[in-house]
Amino acid sequence: MKKPVLSLVLTGRNDNYGGDFRNRLHHCISNAHKQLKNAGIMAEIIFVNYNPVENNEPVERFLEWPESDGQVSIRIITIPNSIHQSLVADGLRKDVPVLEYLGKNAGIRRAKGEFILSMNPDIILTKSLVNELKQLKRDSYYRANRVDFSGDLNNKHLLKRVFLKGHDYPMSDVNEIPALLRKNKFRNAWKVFTPKISWLLNMISVPVYYDQLGNRFHCNVSGDFILMHRDCWFELEAHNENTPISLHVDALMVVQATHLGLKEKVLNHPIFHQEHERRYDATKVNPEFEKAYRFFEEQSALMIQQQKAEKYNGAHWGLAKFDLPEMNL
Repeated sequence: MKKPVLSLVLTGRNDNYGGDFRNRLHHCISNAHKQLKNAGIMAEIIFVNYNPVENNEPVERFLEWPESDGQVSIRIITIPNSIHQSLVADGLRKDVPVLEYLGKNAGIRRAKGEFILSMNPDIILTKSLVNELKQLKRDSYYRANRVDFSGDLNNKHLLKRVFLKGHDYPMSDVNEIPALLRKNKFRNAWKVFTPKISWLLNMISVPVYYDQLGNRFHCNVSGDFILMHRDCWFELEAHNENTPISLHVDALMVVQATHLGLKEKVLNHPIFHQEHERRYDATKVNPEFEKAYRFFEEQSALMIQQQKAEKYNGAHWGLAKFDLPEMNL
C-alpha cells in the first residue's frame, strides 16, 4: 500500500463503555472505511486498543473489522494494562479505564498519513464531509460541527442537538443548520465585541459576556474531530498528556493550533455522533472539572497574550519510549 494521505486515529477498548460500545464502534469503523474507499482517499484507520479487558473477547474479534486493502488499511495498536498502570502509578492522573488523549497521542505518533484526524470512536462521517477531505491544506486545522442522534441516522426525527462554535442548540432536522449557523455567527460576534464597550453597556444595564474563548475558537466538542498536517501535530507534541482528567484537553488543542499560526477551517458538513451514556457529567459542579476549566482558561489567555503556542509533553510524547504491539487487519 502507498503512503496514506489521511490517518484516522481513535481509541477505546473491548468493553461496553457508554452502553453498546461494540455497535457504536462497528458503525464508526465500517462507515469510515466505506466512505474513504468511495471517495478514493488513500487512508489508514488506527484504533488504539487502550488497557484492554483481559477476560473479554479480544479486540480483533470484538467486532467484524473491514479488511485492509491497497487503499484503506486497518491498524490496531495496543496499550496493555502494564503500561496503563505505570501511567497512573504516581497518582497525578485519575485512574480511569481509558486515558483518552494518551491513547490518541500514541496513535498520532505512529500514524503514517500526511494529515492526521484525531476523532472519537462513535462518530459517523458522511459522504459529503469525506469528499471535503480531498482538498486539505497544510496551513489550516479543520473542525466540524457535531449533530447528536440516536437510533437510525436516516430517521431525521431522532436528531437531537447540534454543537457549533461557542453554542449548541436542540434540533430535529439537518435542514435547520443553516439558520442556526446564521444565529450563531451573530451571537459569537456579540460576545466577542461586548467587552470592548463594557463601560457603555454597564451604564445602561446590558449584560456583558466575557467568555470569549468558545466564541473566538471552535472549541465545542473538539475531541470528536480535529484534523491537521502531521508536521503540526508533531510540532505541538499533540494533545496535553499531563492532566489529572481528560477534560478541555481537546479545546486547548484548538487554541494551540491557532497560535501555531494555523487557520481555523470549519467544514461545510457536520459529523454525526451516536448518543450514549457518559462516565461523568461535565455540566455538574465538580472541583476537578472546575480546575480543568481554569487551566484551559489560563493557558489560553497566556497563548493569546504571547501570540505563541504552548507545548506540554516533551520529546517522548505519544508513549515514544514503549514498543507497542500492533496488528494489521
